[in-house]
Amino acid sequence: MSVLTVRKLDYQIAGRVLFKSLELELASGSSVAITGSSGSGKSTLLSCVMGLIRPTGGTVHIDGTDIAGLRGAALARHRSTHIGMVFQFGELLPELSPLDNVALAALLAGTDRRTAYNKAEELLSDLGVPDADSSEELSGGERQRTAVARALVNAPALLLADEPTGALDSATREKVADILFAMPDRYACGLLVVTHDPAVAARADRALTLADGVLVPAGSR
Repeated sequence: MSVLTVRKLDYQIAGRVLFKSLELELASGSSVAITGSSGSGKSTLLSCVMGLIRPTGGTVHIDGTDIAGLRGAALARHRSTHIGMVFQFGELLPELSPLDNVALAALLAGTDRRTAYNKAEELLSDLGVPDADSSEELSGGERQRTAVARALVNAPALLLADEPTGALDSATREKVADILFAMPDRYACGLLVVTHDPAVAARADRALTLADGVLVPAGSR
């Protein structure tokens, strides 16, 4: 079952073509890693997938819905219930505990308080995140595991990660990568990772390179 289908995606900015009939398919339970030079459009592609940037042409289907046809609250609702996002620096609210950070994502999606906190506690326990009064007390790896829990709390069909190991030391990077690439099987989602690290990309079921506006198998260019 496809959780992400990108067809003939076009996008240009300031006269520069970033995507030219770009195609991408990602199935539930599988992972894709995208590498590419700085400025090639990797993070922009994630923004198109999230509906934050409108492409100039083509379609992006998330769990069967073309997000180009969604606007405002409908787009935000589809994004919060079908997509989970892990950023390079975690982007946690530092004054909140790990539990509150994760539960907040569920509460904003409309989950009742008791269920939100139960789900958050279960995920944090599953990912080995310790109790803390604030996320500032956590190590870098623990913050990223909290970010993964937050991304998963609404049981998304699609998990996105933008340079999720880029700010970590080598040992912590390996642990976080282990966790991330176990997610598709463990939680029945698709995983799309943007990374500059070829070792991380090699863990994916498919590794692609974004070059000249299209995606090609890694190493083919």
